[in-house]
Amino acid sequence: MRLKILTWNISYAYGLGSEGDARYHQKSLRHFDSTLNAMGDTIRHLDPDMVLLQEVDFHSKRSHFQDQLDHLARRSGLLYRARIISWDRWYVPFPGLSPLHHFGTVLSGGGILSKTPIQPITQDLLAKPRENSKVYNFFYLSRFLQLAEIRGLRICNLHLEAFSQDNRELHLIRLQDRLRDYDLDLAGGDFNGGIALKPEHSLHWQSHEPTSPTFPSESPERVLDQFIVKRNRFEKIGIQVPDTGTLSDHLPVLLELDIP
Repeated sequence: MRLKILTWNISYAYGLGSEGDARYHQKSLRHFDSTLNAMGDTIRHLDPDMVLLQEVDFHSKRSHFQDQLDHLARRSGLLYRARIISWDRWYVPFPGLSPLHHFGTVLSGGGILSKTPIQPITQDLLAKPRENSKVYNFFYLSRFLQLAEIRGLRICNLHLEAFSQDNRELHLIRLQDRLRDYDLDLAGGDFNGGIALKPEHSLHWQSHEPTSPTFPSESPERVLDQFIVKRNRFEKIGIQVPDTGTLSDHLPVLLELDIP
């Protein structure tokens, strides 16, 4: 059986500058609708069996209170979906000092789209950086592990720490614990860096990193998005980075494999 899995950090359909850097400014509802339509059309064209998404807005001021997971499900034709909320704040005073540019209300996280039913297993909201102040961490997003079963496979959609290396190492430990505890077949998403599996885990799982960088999309130079796959579970594994331009600040990664 052939299986195609896509992972994509969609940067809430904002594009470059989504993290609130100097390029950030409020964009119109038309921009978000147009970008989500293009993303949905891309997914439909690539024809994956399931999609692992990160940085999806469900009801946020910055993206005009769209439910982006529902939008992408309808546009792509992958109508089964499951979400994880990892950022839920009535007001986020970022970026800058002017309230006119603040994110404001944020309800955001990740999601899975699938051609077939999704059975949720568990959801982990991961620790925030210990070096941050309590006030900063109150407004800071949580990273996540979203576990589900699809077509008899145990899958993890993930988004790991980006700005604290120590915290990212803790997240990698937690992920590898989940690989073992739930005997996961596959994990994919935004790792925000490379993967070094523990020796005891590398006997059973293998990281699959694309040969092309995925970030930033305008001039890619780093691989942030990839997969971990259970050894002896799949055959003929292929991986590619579709060129989607600057729809997001990340490029997606498409994994194709055979199940004996």
